Amino acid sequence: MVEFQSRIGKDGRLTVMEIPFDARETFQMPKGTIFVCGTINGIPYRGKLLSRGNGKQVLTIDKTLQKGLGYAGQDFPVNVAMACENQAEMVDEEKEAIPRLHSDMEAITAIAGRASVRKYMDKTVEPQKLEVILRAGLSAPSAKNKRPFHFVVVEDKAVLGAWAAGNSNAKMLSHAPCCIVVCGDGNVEGTRDFLVGGCAAATQNMLIAIHALGLGGVWCGVLRGKEWSRQVAADLYLPVKVEPLAVIALGYPTEQEKAPVPWDMKSHIHYERW
Repeated sequence: MVEFQSRIGKDGRLTVMEIPFDARETFQMPKGTIFVCGTINGIPYRGKLLSRGNGKQVLTIDKTLQKGLGYAGQDFPVNVAMACENQAEMVDEEKEAIPRLHSDMEAITAIAGRASVRKYMDKTVEPQKLEVILRAGLSAPSAKNKRPFHFVVVEDKAVLGAWAAGNSNAKMLSHAPCCIVVCGDGNVEGTRDFLVGGCAAATQNMLIAIHALGLGGVWCGVLRGKEWSRQVAADLYLPVKVEPLAVIALGYPTEQEKAPVPWDMKSHIHYERW
C-alpha cells in the first residue's frame, strides 16, 4: 500500500486524480492495465489508471465518488492510500488456494438436484465449507474476467433478524446460521448488464456448491433503489458504487427438500430459431 498526497481536478471532460509517481515502476507492472484500490480521504475506491504518457498516470473520479468526497469542481487536495490489484495473478493464486473438500455428488447431479431451502437446523456452517462455497463464487465467468463481485459473509443474528424483518421474502434469514451477500462493484465493471450478469453467475455457482456439500440455500433478490437494498448496504458499510445484488441464506436443511420438477423441454428449448 502506497500513501501519498495528490489533487483532484479537471482533465478535459474528465475529473481525475493525479498519480505523483510512476505507477508502473512502483507497482512493478511493465505492461497491461493497472487496477488499483484503497481510500481517498478515507473513502474506499476501486478503479484503473489511465496513462498520460511519459510515465504519468491518472485515476478517473466518477460522479458518485466526487459527491462522497465533496468535490465541487475546484482544485481539491486529497490524502490517498493506493494498492495495485493484478487481476491475472489473483486468478492463479486463488486457483492454487482452493481447499479440497470431498463431495460424492457429480456436477450435473448437483445442478439438477439443487432446490431452494428455507428451513435450517441450529448448526453452524463449518469455515472450510464456507471457503469452498466462496471459492466457487469466485470461479464464475464475467465479462473480460473482471470479476466485479464481492462476497460478505454475515453471521450476526441481530443483523440477520433485522434483514428478515425488513423484507417479507427474506424471513428465512431470521433462523439461518449465516448468509452471503453478493455485491457488484461498479468501479470495476461500469456496464450494469455485465455487472448483474457476473454477480448472477457467481450466485448460481455458490448455490450449486452449497447443495453439493450437503447444505441448503436460497437466493434472495435485492431490488436496486428499494429500502431493503439501502438497509443491507448501510449495515455492511459498502463503499461508493458497490451495491448488494443478492443475499444467499444457507445452512443445514431441517428436512429433505424435493428436487425441482423437471421442466418440459419442448416448451423451453428451441433450435436454430424460436
